[in-house]
Amino acid sequence: MQTQLLSHSIGNAASAPMEYCEASPVGIVHFRARDFSIVGCNEQAWRIVGIDSSDAGLRAAVSESIDRLVPLADQGPFRTLLEEAGAAQPPTEFDTRIRRADGTLIEIACWLSRLPNLDEQEGIYQLVIVDVTQKRDASRAKSRARRAQELALIYDTVLLVEPNEQRARCLKFEQDERLASLGTLRVSLSDAVDQLIEHLPAAQDQTILKAFIEAACHAYRCSEPFAAVPQRMVFAGRSGLTCKAKDYREAILVDAEGGAFFLCSRFIGALNAGPDTAVPGKTLPAESQQTSESGRGIVDTMPRIEIRTFGYFDVFVDGRPIAFRSEKAKELLALLVDRRGGFVTSADIITALWEDEPITAQTRTRCRKVALRLNRTLEANGAAHIMESVRGKRRIVPEAVACDLFDFLSPVPNRKAAFRGSYLKNYSWAEATLAELMQNYYRS
Repeated sequence: MQTQLLSHSIGNAASAPMEYCEASPVGIVHFRARDFSIVGCNEQAWRIVGIDSSDAGLRAAVSESIDRLVPLADQGPFRTLLEEAGAAQPPTEFDTRIRRADGTLIEIACWLSRLPNLDEQEGIYQLVIVDVTQKRDASRAKSRARRAQELALIYDTVLLVEPNEQRARCLKFEQDERLASLGTLRVSLSDAVDQLIEHLPAAQDQTILKAFIEAACHAYRCSEPFAAVPQRMVFAGRSGLTCKAKDYREAILVDAEGGAFFLCSRFIGALNAGPDTAVPGKTLPAESQQTSESGRGIVDTMPRIEIRTFGYFDVFVDGRPIAFRSEKAKELLALLVDRRGGFVTSADIITALWEDEPITAQTRTRCRKVALRLNRTLEANGAAHIMESVRGKRRIVPEAVACDLFDFLSPVPNRKAAFRGSYLKNYSWAEATLAELMQNYYRS
């Protein structure tokens, strides 16, 4: 993105502001890498953050550090993005959120580059910003509508919950025709939750289900990571007043982006209860289940995730295969499994999934989009907990899945029975691991 800088003076930046072309449709911010202090900013950038020229004091306070515009929960990742992108060439593209002067959060697209022909020790960077909130809201609405249709094929209850707005949309609710007839109209969140509690759980599980929903809403309002929120709960259904196995239901959360989530529920039939006592609100490993001593009440569990790598790659949730809408997202998950719990960088992913293309800003953007699609698919199937992401690096959580590869490489009996000389036939990059497996097979 090209912008025109009319005059520029770093040496006296503290006393003389930079001057920019005011016809520029984008915000331009110059800051020092060593302390993130702003040394120049055009009027469009100030308009984007909602600070006009009459509030010189607020402008001065913000100029002390660029991340004062960033919500507290996002400041760590934001600084990491700046540090990583600042060393890259050509300019790096990324998205983030900032808080306007009136307190509202907006989404911005950013392009970061180091300014040429400047003192290397000074380290001045240029950040070009564009407010994309409206565009992203429109895109998110389309995505939510598509995902709601997919979820409605599986669940008899689908709500879109907006915790910050204290509103909900009852997209599908077979238990109450009146509420379901409202369709996409927003209703009070408390009213929607009360209706759910009245119609879905048996009496003994109403309090626990309500606490599960309230905990999710609190986490979203506090901008906690989605993966930190318990995402699945099993409870006795409304028709299950005698707690028959066939009457149990599940409730799951699916992230809808933008501070909202889908709350879905359906009957799941019988349970294979474990011997332990339930601990309400505690998320258990994929293989674990807990129930109350009386056989009633809440069962807090995660679905069983099975991954097949010998032959073609497939993933199953409670015995049901995941239908990946994106082949690249499926391949990314296969790559994470192949690395057996080790973190995989964006460069590693690009090298494997786009082996004939160089690592550029464009391929990094493509990689982030594929990772986002994978995360959405896992969330929609109650399996988001099997993938961990830290500062752009991703890994599979081995203890959260059952996988033939992991079993074969562990000291268990009859390992040869699982492996027949075929591994991830879908992907050429898996040949190195196949050679390792063949050597392991013939040695054992």
